[in-house]
Amino acid sequence: MSTTDPAVRTAAPRPAHQVAASRRGGLRSLFARHTYLFAVILAAVLLIANLVKQPGFGLTSQLAALAPLGIAAMASVPSIMSGRGGIDLSISPLMTLSALLYATQLQPAGLGGYAALPLLLIAGALVGTLTGLLIVVGRLQPIVVTLAMFFVLTGLDLKLAPSPTTVSGTWMADFAGSMGPIPGGLVALAVPAVLWLLVTRGTTYGGLLRSVGGNDVTAFTSGVPVGTVRVLAYALGGAMAAVGGLVLIGLASTAESGTSSAYTLIAIAAVALGGIPLQGGGGGIANALAGAAAIYLLQSLLGVVQVSQTWLQVIYGALLIGAVLFGAIAARELKEGR
Repeated sequence: MSTTDPAVRTAAPRPAHQVAASRRGGLRSLFARHTYLFAVILAAVLLIANLVKQPGFGLTSQLAALAPLGIAAMASVPSIMSGRGGIDLSISPLMTLSALLYATQLQPAGLGGYAALPLLLIAGALVGTLTGLLIVVGRLQPIVVTLAMFFVLTGLDLKLAPSPTTVSGTWMADFAGSMGPIPGGLVALAVPAVLWLLVTRGTTYGGLLRSVGGNDVTAFTSGVPVGTVRVLAYALGGAMAAVGGLVLIGLASTAESGTSSAYTLIAIAAVALGGIPLQGGGGGIANALAGAAAIYLLQSLLGVVQVSQTWLQVIYGALLIGAVLFGAIAARELKEGR
């Protein structure tokens, strides 16, 4: 048999530049398929840097401090996934409203125990439902409605508590420490995460939400109740935000209206950094948690090295631009490779 027979001919090695290009394309494809990886890697690097700079960087205290931002980021996910630019700007004042309702209404009425959790979940869901109905039934832009709700809820927060209200002797204090062997911050993050999983994995709602966010026209023609899915997304986000109010009380033993806007923009930044497409249809709470962890660790590290707040905002902006650009490039690579 001839050595030139095609059956036994050895394939010529590819040029080095083609191998390198293939590896770069594979890396972009990997990040496009797992959009949270950018934030996870960044968080891991920042964690190592924090451990080096802060030998006393304790897990329990750091998880407790991360919890409010993590919950605000997770609560922002459902509305964004529902599509049509569903960025909910009212999450932060809704968290504060939850804390104030507990401090000024539930605890004085003798409902300061664990029964407060389902009551506040219902209250948060009702506020989110109202927001969703205004958007869907009124056919209004989500950014306009949620901004209006931001002002309304901020006003309600000021009305309920013009000055800080001290809350002591509650079970939420464990959020700042430990609940048995488990860090309280981890338990706090687990509550909205479990709620999300029950709704999106335990029912068909998760698939409906992704289909509506991905292409609502196609979903509608397939018989999906697009409006209902969107309203429920805002309701779910509102219920998740309500948990954040209890965490705020646990950390500071006070409820105050001054926290109304504390997590508004930084929660959206965490979602974007986590790789969730802001046009909707993709991502999940893992993305939001990864983005929140990266931002929190960045705050901690820059605080230790005494970087001014001015530069902190510049770094946030540059980081987000880099994350969004990388995500866009990776997504285009994945689309072209299909």
